[in-house]
Amino acid sequence: MFDTPFVFGTQYLRGMTPPQSDWDRDMERIRGLGMNTIRAWLVWGVVEPAAGKIDTGYLDRFLDCAERHSLNVGFLFHLHGAPEWAIQSHRKHWYVDAEGRAFEPSARTNTPSGGWPGLCPDNPSVIRLEDRFISRVVKHVSSRHNIAFWEPINEPHMWMDFARTPPGVFCYCPATRLRFIDWLRKKYTSLDALENAWGRRHARWQDVRPPTWRFGFSDWADWRTFTADNIASLVERRAATIRRYTQQPVIAHAWGGGCVTNNHLGAMAFDDWKNARSLDKWGYSAFPGSMGATMMVGLGTDATRNVAGDKEFWQSELGSGDHGYGFDRKGRVDPDMLAMWCWESIRHGAKGLLFWQYRKEAHGSEIGALGLTDYAGEYTENAHAVSRIGKLLTKHAGVFIKLQYPRAQVALVFSYQSYVTEWAMYRTCNLSVDSLSGYYRMFWEKNIPVDIVHEDSISATSLAVYKAVVVPMPAALTKNARDAISGYVSGGGLVISDPFFCGFDDAKALAREMPGGGCVDMFGCSEIDITTTKAPVTISHNGKAYVLANGHFREHFNVKPGASVVAVYDDGTAAIVSNSFGKGRAVMCGVNLGLAYSSRESLGDEMIREGKARTDEGAMHIVYDILADTGITSGMTVPPSIRAAMLSAERQTVLLAGNIARDAVRGEIIVERSFTSCVDLISGESVNIEGGRMTISFKAWESKVLLLS
Repeated sequence: MFDTPFVFGTQYLRGMTPPQSDWDRDMERIRGLGMNTIRAWLVWGVVEPAAGKIDTGYLDRFLDCAERHSLNVGFLFHLHGAPEWAIQSHRKHWYVDAEGRAFEPSARTNTPSGGWPGLCPDNPSVIRLEDRFISRVVKHVSSRHNIAFWEPINEPHMWMDFARTPPGVFCYCPATRLRFIDWLRKKYTSLDALENAWGRRHARWQDVRPPTWRFGFSDWADWRTFTADNIASLVERRAATIRRYTQQPVIAHAWGGGCVTNNHLGAMAFDDWKNARSLDKWGYSAFPGSMGATMMVGLGTDATRNVAGDKEFWQSELGSGDHGYGFDRKGRVDPDMLAMWCWESIRHGAKGLLFWQYRKEAHGSEIGALGLTDYAGEYTENAHAVSRIGKLLTKHAGVFIKLQYPRAQVALVFSYQSYVTEWAMYRTCNLSVDSLSGYYRMFWEKNIPVDIVHEDSISATSLAVYKAVVVPMPAALTKNARDAISGYVSGGGLVISDPFFCGFDDAKALAREMPGGGCVDMFGCSEIDITTTKAPVTISHNGKAYVLANGHFREHFNVKPGASVVAVYDDGTAAIVSNSFGKGRAVMCGVNLGLAYSSRESLGDEMIREGKARTDEGAMHIVYDILADTGITSGMTVPPSIRAAMLSAERQTVLLAGNIARDAVRGEIIVERSFTSCVDLISGESVNIEGGRMTISFKAWESKVLLLS
């Protein structure tokens, strides 16, 4: 492998495109941009066009060309693009929808060479075909020194049928049904336990069926949790096959910002924390559509950082060119906006940047979109913009690869079970995504580091490092999360919760009291009633009245002795209750404050949400009043439109800052530490700094990379 301390590159090969006649010219120009890595899809139907016959010449020519231009290669196994011979010989192993119809593989947006979505890998014969293909490819090329990594699957998730409303879910084939029953046996251990959880009777295990229609909760939550576990097992199985023949790193990345930003998580049914366990590195893809989506890039990167833990993580697919598809084109993104998304990813700790993609797609509904080049493969301004970033990262790779994101002071709890329970109700997870992203936005706007923690992996001890824990849309929190939060508060922590806390028990049955999970004493209140309203709600807090238009729930409380009412509705009843519990404090909100502050953005290329949301600043003011005595701070003072973070390693500190406003800004930046010199790594110019103070000018959408000594 060529020495590349900081991975910087682009997606290039996807089956038949670009044509082999363009490879040499394109790779020369890719290298000319300062890129060191290309990512290539090994589409099954292209690489194995006849049963057992791998097109080794295709692989060798590609690697030879990349080697001539000193480019490392990451190979992705795209088995969702099955070959025609496998499709025809394994017709009984096509994916099956909820209505029992087999889905005939065909071309798709991301697989114009056909064969999508492939064959259901729950069938043993399909597993053998996949294993044979992966094994033969890896054995043939693993000795090549410019292979940098392998990917067992692209954006591991269960595919869904977007052509249907609501989108169709999968898979209902006999093999998957049997695996689901086996999963249920292990979870419940007895048929009686399953019957009590689902609220229905079965004569035998063989009679248990996955849900096919609305509106169950317990069965759907199990079905989609099983699917997420099944996807994670597939990732692990394919990774193990790759590792039988090579020690090169195995990496994968999450779809569209990861599971925390996915408003169709119930259908796609993936859990990044589970998928990443068996891998050496992790990443995520992001297709932001506006400067407003920069916040979601931060959220996706922070979630990815937390999923990766101690592993290196990348921005693995950053949408880089024209947005839209086919006849629906939105135009090329501004180069400064694209640069902002690059630096936002690095600002939150990413150690690699890979763009989607180098050339415009030549086939299918992605035609003409998402390329760093023009139609003929010539550089665009976006290509030049990212080239400048790459060359800076390469020049200072020794600094950037060691930089550490500052320790977070706030944790946001991600509840997979709450997401999928909401999806069972609405066929979207919009409330959950927007509630979490709204709280995240409150801290992102003030440059306060945040961690995203998973309900299944937290404990009172792991939460103890945070000054506050926020629980967005906690309708179906797991028992593990309830116990962790209770122990955290008892030990001295502060928790802020949205309404309907643990409204469902672990079987997705209605709790006996609210807050559920035995947490009435912790919050010092119990629910009298709860309503859903789209009408504005007025909440008075600290002598100020705030009108919140997007709070969704309006929960009414009976306040226990000793608890405090810190905000009231317009009728004078309790809207927010604060209670001392053990050494800490628990705050229960009657409206969804994060939801009221969400910008309702998405990072998924197929789920870009149109229109602007109304955001209620009163929600942010209330949250910060609650946090007033916690000591939570960014450690810096910056102009309002500047997003910044200080990343440090040993004796080196880099201040990454960007202006998200359309107007130029000049103002003072004050950091808590004292420095004697400051160099703008982009311009190479020195910046006057006295102690921790400097005056900086930003153009519209300009990013600064300041090396402090």
